[in-house]
Amino acid sequence: MIQSYTTIFFDAGGTLLHPFPSVGEIYEQIGKRHGSKATSEQLQNKFSEEWKKRNGLSQLTGVLDEKIEKEWWKSIVKDVFDPFGKINDFDAFFDELYHVFASPQSWKLYPGTIEVLESLRRQGKRLAIISNWDSRLFHLCDELDLTRHFEFILASAVFGSSKPGPKIFEEALSRMSARPSEALHIGDSFEDDIKGASSIGIHTALIDRHGHYEPHPSHPVRPRHVIRDLRELIDTPR
Repeated sequence: MIQSYTTIFFDAGGTLLHPFPSVGEIYEQIGKRHGSKATSEQLQNKFSEEWKKRNGLSQLTGVLDEKIEKEWWKSIVKDVFDPFGKINDFDAFFDELYHVFASPQSWKLYPGTIEVLESLRRQGKRLAIISNWDSRLFHLCDELDLTRHFEFILASAVFGSSKPGPKIFEEALSRMSARPSEALHIGDSFEDDIKGASSIGIHTALIDRHGHYEPHPSHPVRPRHVIRDLRELIDTPR
């Protein structure tokens, strides 16, 4: 699959790592300590709704101030919890939640992630991360032993442009001195990763762990590859 590519870009959340045990469960655990009665399912569903409403982190770009990042996240967390009753001392609750999500203990790498990255580097592939994320991504990647595998990490909130816009992909190509035809971008979001990278000619691989992707005959954009597991990149038996 990857022999014809010199450069491979990875999305982060949903591709290399995921919240552990889940956003809803972490929200419930911390919320309970501050008076919340909401269940993990209620909070997960409401978070997904608010996330889509804001188009993810696309509005949080070019932010070099953690205070601005925290205020953005505070607004989304408030909208998630408000329908389910009052939180005792919301500021204290949010501070705890914000720091929990900055901790590597709240995130887990998908199976085979390090194995795949090490194999790709042995093959001489040049690797980088392109992610819609805030500045906490750099510390997380350090703590989860990801940083050493990549030449750079582009986090949208810090860089100043987000996927699916072309600028963040163009910047990645420029830093690698690579042509679009030489690059593969791997991600779990059809909109952000597949449409975004395809718009400037980068080849794409959709990671569809649950088999939900169904190509539409009339849709002009399709991933070049569809995989269920990162280890398919190196054809490792499982």
